[in-house]
Amino acid sequence: MNRTIALGFTFAVGLLAAMSTGLQAQSIVAGTISGDVADDAGFALARVHITLTAAGTGVTQEFETGRSGQFEFGFLSPGTYELFAERLGERPVRVLGIAIGSGSRVRIPLELAPAVPPVTEVHTVVFGGGGGQATGPEGARRFADLELNRLPHSTRGIAELGRFSSSSNATLASEGLPGRFSGAVVDGVAYQTAGHPGLPQTTLTTAAFPLSAFDGLELLGGGVDVEYAGFAGPSLVGFTRRGSGEFEVRAFGDWNGDALASSDHFNPQDVSHTSVRGGFSASGPIVRDTAYFVLGAEVRRLDWPQPRVWEETAVDAQLVSIAADSFGTDLSSYLSPRNSGADIVSVFGRLDWQFGSRTSLMVRGNGSGIRGTNPSYGALRTPTVAGELDGTDVSGAATLTTAFSPALALELRVGAEFSSRDFSTTDIAHTVFADDPVAFGVDPIVPASFERFAVRASETLHIRTRRHSMKLGGGATVSSLRYASTIGRDGHFVFGGTDEFAALAGSFVQSNGTVPEASFAPVEIGGFFQDIWTPLPGLEVTGGLRVDVDLIPQDEVALNEDWARLTGLLNADSANSVIKLSPRFGFVGKRDTWQVRGSFTVHHGAFDAASFSEVITQNGSGEVSRMFGALDTWPDMPSSATSSALTPSLAMLGPDYRPPRSSRASLGFSVSLGSFALLDLSGVYRHTDFLARRHDMNLVPTAITEDQYGRPLYGNLTQHGGALSADPGSNRRFDDFDVVSAFDADGYSDYWGFTARLERRVGDVVNLFAGYTRSQTEGNWLSGLGGYALQFTPFPEDLVDADWADGRSDFDQPHRFTLGATIELGALALSAFYRYESGLPFTPGFRYGVDANGDGSPRNDPAFVDNEVPGMADLVASWDCLRTQIGSFAERNSCRGPDVQTLDARLSISPVKIGKYPVALVIDGLNLLDADMADFDRAVYLVDRGGSLAVDPATGVVTVPLVANENFGEPIVRRGVGRAIRIGLRVNYE
Repeated sequence: MNRTIALGFTFAVGLLAAMSTGLQAQSIVAGTISGDVADDAGFALARVHITLTAAGTGVTQEFETGRSGQFEFGFLSPGTYELFAERLGERPVRVLGIAIGSGSRVRIPLELAPAVPPVTEVHTVVFGGGGGQATGPEGARRFADLELNRLPHSTRGIAELGRFSSSSNATLASEGLPGRFSGAVVDGVAYQTAGHPGLPQTTLTTAAFPLSAFDGLELLGGGVDVEYAGFAGPSLVGFTRRGSGEFEVRAFGDWNGDALASSDHFNPQDVSHTSVRGGFSASGPIVRDTAYFVLGAEVRRLDWPQPRVWEETAVDAQLVSIAADSFGTDLSSYLSPRNSGADIVSVFGRLDWQFGSRTSLMVRGNGSGIRGTNPSYGALRTPTVAGELDGTDVSGAATLTTAFSPALALELRVGAEFSSRDFSTTDIAHTVFADDPVAFGVDPIVPASFERFAVRASETLHIRTRRHSMKLGGGATVSSLRYASTIGRDGHFVFGGTDEFAALAGSFVQSNGTVPEASFAPVEIGGFFQDIWTPLPGLEVTGGLRVDVDLIPQDEVALNEDWARLTGLLNADSANSVIKLSPRFGFVGKRDTWQVRGSFTVHHGAFDAASFSEVITQNGSGEVSRMFGALDTWPDMPSSATSSALTPSLAMLGPDYRPPRSSRASLGFSVSLGSFALLDLSGVYRHTDFLARRHDMNLVPTAITEDQYGRPLYGNLTQHGGALSADPGSNRRFDDFDVVSAFDADGYSDYWGFTARLERRVGDVVNLFAGYTRSQTEGNWLSGLGGYALQFTPFPEDLVDADWADGRSDFDQPHRFTLGATIELGALALSAFYRYESGLPFTPGFRYGVDANGDGSPRNDPAFVDNEVPGMADLVASWDCLRTQIGSFAERNSCRGPDVQTLDARLSISPVKIGKYPVALVIDGLNLLDADMADFDRAVYLVDRGGSLAVDPATGVVTVPLVANENFGEPIVRRGVGRAIRIGLRVNYE
């Protein structure tokens, strides 16, 4: 039977080979250049000799046309190519600047005009006019030399390129999804770091991949190719540098420090900071025309001066005095600017080897070590003055390509990666004041340690017939993960104000015991088929299907028998496997200078290791201590309080839990404006479902009473000054447990976006790009941007027959504009990049530490907009988002912070050469507009410390004393780093 199958397969391959006209590569790590040659009357020309030369290495390939006049070069590594066509009696044609990206297919029509020998003139043209010539059906945003080498970069990590796209940013938060839904694909192999699931992505996420290791990168919104998998959001696709045809050395170094920094919001010179960056690479042939290498390294010491931990308040001196006199603790370091820095060492290498005309091998390796000091934890996270981050990233990959015939080729790719992150701190326990916008110490979610090791392998068979270019294959990813994390391990204090602080009257929460650790090994296996059909010249239609299966190590979850006895629900009852279907469809039509394209794709995210690790570790074995009232110590952990509870916490996956899925449709049009530029217009709709929403299964099933506005109350409220909390245990359904988190895949996010982009990438004097995106993002997913407590809906029961969470997304930014340009005048070059974006939305509510509905979350409650509250008239007059909601609970994210504008610039002067290498003096101006990055006060009201809670004895309605917060919408934590000037030297780097 096996022999029969083998013979049948061999016959099918032979038949396809007989029908073939040449192999068109569909590889995601390579591209194709094809076309046809005709004379000036439009007749096909045979015996035209065509030479294709790679600009970087000088490697050439040759082809001679047949009677059809057609030619094709497949499996080309990404880069820039030059094509030369000649025939006796015709004037030769040379085409320059043919840019090939990963998976791109470029078609070039050539016309050779008759010429009388001897022919001395060559017709030379630059391909594609504006340089955006190789766009596929998904409309990727390609980053070229202008973005990679000529504009200033803060960290030189590849994720930072996201800021050049008007639909993304420097953390790869794209198309209304946070950065953790995006990922990197390097030389066709996906890569993930062991990031902190509770913190936003940062530019350190891709520290193993410095810019100098790459020839090109692109941001792919929804890859049509079936080989793209693993991310529910966009992918940053990169192809690393190949060796050069001649031995070449590149180097750079730059510096900036205290004297070259300024800000309108704080004095950066009050904290010592020095950033030094340097790097080199060497490349060249090992065996000429056969093997090439690249080796390089970058060392970066990055210091960012940042403002004090909280904005100046009237209680600063009193707070410092109480801490010193009563508790022997010095808080003065929180009142001065602080330094946030990172030391990064990155190394990279690549070897390309061509074995004859049919087989090639690529091997690359990347690695980095990271040591961070007081790293930025992102919006709504408390900064630290004593935090550390240690990380290691290692990534390796190899691709073996064999072309058996013009109709049959095989690609084998393997990769391995290791990543670790350790977040630690010696800061004091997290402390929050509700009366004043003051928070400092260890953010409860931050201390944690993560490790990730993964091995990936895939094999793809390429088959070509006359009008079809097909591929089929499969792959697997085997991971080994370790998560050591718990929320609030170092404790969390809340005080109403300085009076309560002095009297130690407040609340305290802590997860007791040792830090729990989860180690598990998920597996993903999959297969795929795809066909690119060319029904007409200039029209390509792509269709494909990918099927993946996640194998979930459910046996790692220990059953909690007490919870099962009380509720009949099992905390270890989710599926052992999940099947993921990913259909792909796309088309692209090209004619002359214009192109129209469209796509529909489905992409599934990876198995959510963060949620699963919480299910493993929060199984009832650890206990949560909740205290309220008179505490006995600070900042040490208190041992007693007026009211307290000690109960275990639990987490579980819902029965229908599965990884997130994004369905994305796009339609685009582009046109080359002669030799001047490229104009691209595109529209995108994305729907992401199966987003995990956290529900508290141990919250009392119905509210026990309500407040004066009809807000359901789930616990007995107690007031201490400006703080409000539920008595420990009063909001629990079962006294034997604390919070029981259930992750249900009932969240969704919808994104609509329109983008207009103009590019000019070919020219000796001016190159530029400009982009504008108008978008809208909505959904019911509470992302937890800013903390675990924000993942719980404040209205577990439907209020006015609606889900309050269904509304504007946390990531909705309707307007984004980018503009980058460079002007080169001989040895002088001036570059600049400007970015504008709408401010992030926020929900008008209360201060951190005011649990208005008593559900146990101290920061998730929206305000009821009451114009009769003292001081509200002025706020309502100043804020449209409040004025339109008088008499109702504030809608989710109904207000918005101020818009943000940034400007970076570079002056480069190349007056001399060292031997054959040009030397450039480079002066960068960073954040020249001093963008005011800040967290804003979201509290419409403060709890009136002069009043007290009142309970109607007849109805049980609780009246909370409130007063308008005149600081509403003002900065409470600034995160901008100020302006900086950086001076450096580059040798043959551009």
